[in-house]
Amino acid sequence: AGRTNLGELIEPVVPIPPELSLVTPAGDSFDRGMLEGKWTLTYLAGGDCDEPCMKRLVDLRQVRLALGESSLSIERLALITDPGATELAASLEEDFDGMRVALTDAAGGARLLDLLGEGAAGLDRVYILDPMANLMMRYASDAPAKDTLKDMGRLLKASKNWIKGAQYGHN
Repeated sequence: AGRTNLGELIEPVVPIPPELSLVTPAGDSFDRGMLEGKWTLTYLAGGDCDEPCMKRLVDLRQVRLALGESSLSIERLALITDPGATELAASLEEDFDGMRVALTDAAGGARLLDLLGEGAAGLDRVYILDPMANLMMRYASDAPAKDTLKDMGRLLKASKNWIKGAQYGHN
């Protein structure tokens, strides 16, 4: 009742399954270690990226930049559930400098959408992946970027306090 988040909390959180096959646009195995310990603004896409998709990816870049110094603890990831969309993946990687791009196999993409409990409605949405690789928040496909910015600001502030508390023996 006292929550102030603007995105929808995913309860329980959904871990990215370790068996989910992820590859880079070049066809190499995607290094999940690049995301560990960081908050990740994740866009879940199918096999194409129309104008609203491109706007969301630009929004993610702007959200990260707007967080200033905290942006160093944030990654961006475009996760494409169509393994045949290699041209799209390569194009996104080129057009959005610094954004990670990964493709799943068809079965893995379907399994991830099932875990999220949304099926195809889970596509074309922004998700927040926590530093432990759990999808923990999602936004409607038409949610304004300022909602993501506000939630990320709160999460970053809270997580700094968690780290400080852990240094003093608070669990």
